[in-house]
Amino acid sequence: VDIDGKERVKGVTLAKVDEHLKPIPGTEEYIPCDTLLLSVGLIPENELSMKLGVTLSPVTSGPVVDESLETNIPGVFACGNVLHVHDLVDYVSREAMTAGENAAAYMKGELKHDGKQIEIKPDYGVRYTVPSFLDPHRMSEELTVRFRVSESFSQVKLCVYYDDVLIKATKKRIMAPGEMEEIKLKKAELSKYHDLKQIRIAIEREGA
Repeated sequence: VDIDGKERVKGVTLAKVDEHLKPIPGTEEYIPCDTLLLSVGLIPENELSMKLGVTLSPVTSGPVVDESLETNIPGVFACGNVLHVHDLVDYVSREAMTAGENAAAYMKGELKHDGKQIEIKPDYGVRYTVPSFLDPHRMSEELTVRFRVSESFSQVKLCVYYDDVLIKATKKRIMAPGEMEEIKLKKAELSKYHDLKQIRIAIEREGA
């Protein structure tokens, strides 16, 4: 509830809070320290997206997008921390390039749907995926799907299913919600599954 110090931190005062997150008088505790680290939850700011009628994910609070990072509103693309909170600016830069290239293609009339969309579904242990679905005819030769796990895992497998067929299982020693994960989907491989309706990403225990 308070930070002591001017030129540098000398200590902090902690207190218990009530159901309204208000400090409870008499519960204060002073702790001497020289460093204060804050870990806060972030959510994307999407006031403009909401005004446009863009569909937002209840998990990320960012827009739901396809393989081109296009939202449900044709010609409206999303990337970076508007889309979902990133760990590294490198990821933001790559997404920005992808969104920009696809926006330019849209303006030239080169980005058209053929009517087929495949859902990318987060299954056990996976909170969400970006993108949420893809059009195999519009995707690049290799598509990066980013996601976060729902809890900390150790000694597990990251599994990718095409409908109910296991396509890939990668051993993971440690996975944590604070670290963004990714998988690569290849267009050439997807083209072999003409009736594919869903791509499922799940965390499974070793030996399962």
